[in-house]
This record gives sequence, C-alpha cells and structure tokens, in this order.
Amino acid sequence: MATSIASGDGDAQERNVEYILLAEFDIDQGAILKHQYPRPTGADDSHLAELMLPDGAHDRESDWTMFFLNQRAPDDDGRVPDDGPPLLHVLNLVRTKHDKEVRRGAIVKAMAVCTRHRFIHIYQAILMLALENYYRVPTVDTLAELYTSVNQMDLSCMPQLSRHETTILRFSDDQNMFEERFTQLEGGRRLADTLSRDTERLEALHNPALAELAASASEESAMTSRRGTAPDSGRARGSTRNKDRRFFDTEIVYSGVKLPIRVPMTVYPEEISDFSLIQLLTTFAGALQAPSSKTTHPHLESSGQYTHPIILLMNGLLTQKRVIFLGHGKPAGEVANYVLAAVALGSGGGGVLRGFANRAFPYTNLTNLDTLLSFSGYIAGVTNPAFEEHPEWWDLLCNINTGKITVSPALTVPSGSHAKSQADSLRRSLDSVSLSRNRSFSSREGKPDKWNNLDTEFIQDLMLAIERHYGEVAIRAKVENYVRRFMSLVPLYEFERSGSTLLGDPAHIAASDKPGIDGYSISPGDKESRDHDIAFYQSRIEGFIGTQAYHNAQSDYQSMQSSSFIRGIDIAHMVYCLRNSTNLDVNEVEAIYKRLDEQVVTDDQVTELLASLPQSQGGLQPLAYGFYHPSPSIRLYTVRLFEKIEGNQAGARYVRSTNFFHQCAFSNLRYAFSCS
Repeated sequence: MATSIASGDGDAQERNVEYILLAEFDIDQGAILKHQYPRPTGADDSHLAELMLPDGAHDRESDWTMFFLNQRAPDDDGRVPDDGPPLLHVLNLVRTKHDKEVRRGAIVKAMAVCTRHRFIHIYQAILMLALENYYRVPTVDTLAELYTSVNQMDLSCMPQLSRHETTILRFSDDQNMFEERFTQLEGGRRLADTLSRDTERLEALHNPALAELAASASEESAMTSRRGTAPDSGRARGSTRNKDRRFFDTEIVYSGVKLPIRVPMTVYPEEISDFSLIQLLTTFAGALQAPSSKTTHPHLESSGQYTHPIILLMNGLLTQKRVIFLGHGKPAGEVANYVLAAVALGSGGGGVLRGFANRAFPYTNLTNLDTLLSFSGYIAGVTNPAFEEHPEWWDLLCNINTGKITVSPALTVPSGSHAKSQADSLRRSLDSVSLSRNRSFSSREGKPDKWNNLDTEFIQDLMLAIERHYGEVAIRAKVENYVRRFMSLVPLYEFERSGSTLLGDPAHIAASDKPGIDGYSISPGDKESRDHDIAFYQSRIEGFIGTQAYHNAQSDYQSMQSSSFIRGIDIAHMVYCLRNSTNLDVNEVEAIYKRLDEQVVTDDQVTELLASLPQSQGGLQPLAYGFYHPSPSIRLYTVRLFEKIEGNQAGARYVRSTNFFHQCAFSNLRYAFSCS
C-alpha cells in the first residue's frame, strides 16, 4: 500500500519541514534507516531506506532523489478520497565517501527533508551542509540542528496570493507586481519589531543593570550612525526596492552560516521542485516511431502509427496510462526531473488539471513494485533496466538514453472504445508524417491540416519556441493553453452524448450552437470546425473520462463556480473573441464590452479579469481596441472599463505598461466623455 505518515501534532501548519530522515548502507544489513527526527514517520523503515539509497549510488559521489509520502491510490472509479494526511514532498541527498580503512572501501549516507512545500529545491544547499556535518558528527543532534534551522526560516512576510494573483504575477513583465502586498507585510513586521524593542526599553528603565546596558548600546549605535556605518540603515531604506517579486527572499541560518533563500511565488499546484520541461520535450521530440503492423491504441495513437512522440506521451498522461521513465546508468535525480516534468505536461503546465502528482513516483525501484502496481496510471522514474523486460508492468516506456517511447505490447484496446474507420486512421497517419519527419519544426509555410490542427499547431509552436530559446515559463504557458483547449471540448462532448455535464454550464453549452458571444468554448468557430476537433479527440476524451484528473476537474469546476467573483459570463471566451475573431459584427462587439462593464465592478472582479489577460500575451491589448471603434458606445464602455482597471493596484501597472498610443487614447477619450 502507499506510504503514509502520522498527521502529527496540532502545530503542523506552522512547520516548514515535518521530518528529517537519515539512511546509510550497512555492508551486513544493506540499506537501513538510521534516524527519524523529531519522531517516526509511520512509514515502513526499509521502504524509506531503499528510496533514499538509489541503485548505483555507490558509483557516484552524490545524487539527489525525490519521492512523496501519503500518496493515496484511486479506487475502481478513479476517485481518491480527500481525507487523510496531506501529501509530503521528500528531497533526499545521498553521498558516497571513499575510505580505504572501511569495509567495501566507501561510506554511503543519505539525508532527506519531508515538507509540504512544493518548492523543495530551496533546501538543497542546507542539505549539503547538514550531510557534511553528519559525516563529521554522526549523531541525532546534527538532525535536530537542521530541523530547528529550517523551521526558523521566516515566511511570515510572504503574501498568500490567490490563484488569479498568482497567474498575473507569473506572466507579468513587471517584477514589482503586487509590491504593495509585500511592503504592507514588511511594514507590519518592522512595526512589530519596533514595539518589541520599545517594550524591552521600558522594562530596562525599571531594572538598573539593564538600563546601564541599554544606555551603553544606545551610545554606540548613535556613534556608528554619525559615521554612516549603521549596519541596517542602508538595508532598511533599500530593502523593498528593486526586488523581483516573483520570488520571496528570506534566509536560513545553519551552524552560523546564513544561506540566502529565494522562494518562488508563482508555483502552480502540480509544479514540484525545479525541473525542466524543455529537457523533456527535446529528449523525446526527435525519436520517431517505426511503423508497425500492430493495431494502434485509440487512446494513445491519435494520428495512427505516425503519432508524434510528445502527443503520444500527452495522450498517455491524460488517459491515465502507466508511464515509466527509464534512465539506465543515469543519476536518480536526473530521472526524477523527467517525471516531474511529465506531471507538469499532463496537468497543463501544472495549472489546469490536478491528480498527477498523487500518482507520481519520481524515483522508485523493484522493492516498491507492489505499491507501484496498486496505482492505476502511475508516472514513475527508474534506473533498473529490468523494468523494460516486463511490458506487463507498464503501458508506456520512455527510454531517456535513446529518446524513444514504446507502447507496451501487453496493453489491450478497451472494449467499447470509439472505433475509427480505416480511411480516417489512414488520413491522420499521412497528415502526421510530414510533421513527424521534420526534425527542426521551423517551417511555417502554409497552415497545418485542419483535421488535426490542434496537435500539429501545438508541436510546431512548441519546437519553434524552443529553437528561439524561449524560457520555461513561456513553454509551460503553451502547454497550459493546449490542455485548456482540450478541456473546453470535454463538456461539449459530454453534453452532446448525455445532455448533461459537470464540467461546464449547460446553458452556455446549449448556446454554443447559436450565433453570438455566449458560446462555451475557448476556441470559438463554426460548428463544423468544432465538431471536427471533437471527432479527432473523441478517443482521448473517452479515455480521459473517469480518470482521477477528470473527477478532480469536476470538483474544481464546481468550487470555481461558487468562489468566482465574475458570474454569468465566460471571461476566457470573450477575451479570445476580442483577441482573435475578425468576423464579429458591431452588435456582438458592443455586447462584449457592455457585459464586461456591467460584470467587472469590484477590485476582486478586476483581478479575475486581469488573470485572463496575461501581460506576456499582450495584456490589455484586446480591450484597448475598443478605443478606436467607430461606435461611441463601445468607446465609452472601454473607457469605463479601463477606469476600473486603473483603480486596481495590479491594474494600474497594466495600464502603465500598455502602448503609448493606447494610453493617449484612454486619456483623450476620458477627458472628452467627462466634458460631454
């Protein structure tokens, strides 16, 4: 069964790290768990020791592994219970020190931190120091010192951003976005520190010995101030200036050493540690599948035998297939990064779907095989080549060394799945040949075939962006948009088949067949084009329905509807129409601006609107087109909308970052309407 731990005492919410683990290799007993601090985790000791000492650890000086505690296997319906202890992320460092005086000539030890934080990579530096200290002083006191240090890391001034605020900051061009949120907390902390010092001074007045000491300290402070060498004066003035607010700067003090820590503020729910999605894409994008005579699997090979490897992997993740990343001879930490990148790929850059991390095993081995097989649709990283010899254990095997993705010959085609005609399957295969055989993906001549435009456009766009050295955030944004477009088709398919869905508003879906702005789809278009997209992805949709991510998406949609500040309109659809549609008539454009003006009133509603207008994709550009529309009413609605946006702290930065001509148009029209 999955590894789980005790929930602990009542102050668990206040701790940065829950447990410190120490494992070592004993030549007589093998891998053993030597210490658990401050208390036992409740997990199997031998299981933890095997995960902390990966295969081949003695062959390299150091290695990193990652694994999770409290994972819960889904039931037969694909659901995972919400109760139970939270998921803990474990970062483990294993180090080998060669010593001719010991048996076997080497000492192998591993130390791990268990935390609720998804940004576990911030603990790498202190783990290196702590493990080095443990080699010198191999006692539990070394673990206690580490535990105390990491839990004294101060995160009290780190703002708790909402989902919409996180999205705005993630794609912002302004590194000072939400500066006010930071300075407010930092100002409160400085005020509290001042009150604390004043209290100490008052107490000193009633104690002669303390009063004499305080007077001496005050005189010394005054002298250093006059010399301009006060240690904190410059830092106090500049502490809130020129900071990248996409990170929260703090520190950990360990053994007298101050370690600067940068906590990322824009982490999505399914993003764990510091992985590279670009590395995953480039490793497997170039390996072509050799055509075979075997029957293609409808959930996986959506373009027949020539399905692009990245699409093959995406299909496997979305339809909850068992995926293994094999890196024979590779460091366990490198293999784990591929697994974490796959979690982000399937979940839409980490921000669209949930449930992938719960079934991810960044590093595992044969001793954990029973637990692994109890999870339907696991995503696992291994270094033992024995897994490749047992295709009954997996559905997709991604060989990191060769860059090849293999579909298990033991994988059976599900009964009752969507049957494709031979003509359709052949056409999809032929349409994908040119894409699959183009290694550079840099040719943009002509438009991709409309039958599989989403996949073709997605792969070409991804590879072109990587060739142009786009960053991780930009690549993940493209994956996020792709998965969102796929998810916009799922409720349409369900509604057409059964007349109901829990992934969308039936009223909007029913209106999607009618002309106007109420259609329920991120990619609006004529009904024929939409039906083609649904027909192409029908097998993937059917494979997705019933998965853990599907059930989570249902609950997420319902909670989003109850917590959303803007109700009754589809913001994403309207923004897409303004950004991409060229055939909207005057009445439809006016209806969009009018509804936005009516629905976006409060500060929270403005923030929700801005989350659909990321600065990296033009920001307010789609709305600014209204300044130049011939209709006076549309220009008025645009001015009123911009005035509300300007009154929002983040919105004011959006307005200031818009094109100079848009700012002039806004200023001139606001003055004109105020005078009329």
